[in-house]
Amino acid sequence: ISSLDVACPTYLDWFHGGLQFQTLHHCYPRIGRQHLRKTEPLIASLCKKHSLPYSSKSFWDCNVEIVKTLKSAALDARKWSPLIYESMCAQG
Repeated sequence: ISSLDVACPTYLDWFHGGLQFQTLHHCYPRIGRQHLRKTEPLIASLCKKHSLPYSSKSFWDCNVEIVKTLKSAALDARKWSPLIYESMCAQG
């Protein structure tokens, strides 16, 4: 499972628009975002019951992970054919 939830304070729910509960959103796409925070513990316990991974990280940790992933992808792209790498770096 590759979903990752963002653990953030309640006052940031409006800013994230419910997207911080990605796992829950993918399980129940039609649930209203005003109910997501109340439903999160149910999904976490369900995942635990069935030995499924459930991941939730802070906003900062999520952004650090994204930057590391992008850096890794960029370094891997350098190993490809020089023409492919140069076309990815083209500007204009």
